[in-house]
Amino acid sequence: MIAILEKVYGLVWGVPALVLILGVGLLLSVRTGFVQLRLFPAACRDFWRRLRHRDDAQGVSAFQALCTALAATVGTGNLAGVAGALAIGGPGAIFWMWICGILGMATKLAEAALAVRYRVDENGELLGGPMYMIRRGMGHRWAWLAGVYSFFGVVAAFGVGNATQIDTVIAGIDACILSFGGTPTRQGDLILGLVMAVIVLVLLIGGAKRIGQVTEKLIPFAAAAYLILGAVVL
Repeated sequence: MIAILEKVYGLVWGVPALVLILGVGLLLSVRTGFVQLRLFPAACRDFWRRLRHRDDAQGVSAFQALCTALAATVGTGNLAGVAGALAIGGPGAIFWMWICGILGMATKLAEAALAVRYRVDENGELLGGPMYMIRRGMGHRWAWLAGVYSFFGVVAAFGVGNATQIDTVIAGIDACILSFGGTPTRQGDLILGLVMAVIVLVLLIGGAKRIGQVTEKLIPFAAAAYLILGAVVL
């Protein structure tokens, strides 16, 4: 079973994935005239303007949306993920992360633009996600692909989406306990995981507005700590 999973992993996240990630990013960059570079100064100016003058949005403000997006990046992916890539691939992994990051800006812009374009359904209700982009943008002939994406999204939510982050948090806390002479236990790890699950549940029950309110207070501190710690390590 492990051998089969390793072959699937190598196929999905091997050369084909690298070609698709770089190829799509390069295609969108060329077609948009490298919009990630052209509009970067304007994006910075707009960010500082909105930071000084918060908009009174009924739902989620632009700054809250930004913090919610950053919440998924300033964390496990940029810390444990980068450390893992360096341990496995060596210093050259940093170069490819830079390239994928720069080209990925155009991919992210296209994703956000399509999300806004196709987020309103036939009844005027706001519904987002790639599954809606596929069904509304590509037509009903590709509705099956939207269903496939939704299925794998649900599967990933119980694994990649949560397990990696919780495992990283618990591993870090266990390391701190060991450094102070303590002994981590499975019971303690389980309790910690349940506490985090309850906190996330309470947050999600409040809907997008509560998520935005929480992230706009936490993420600026998390981003500042990330930059400071990165500078200290360097």
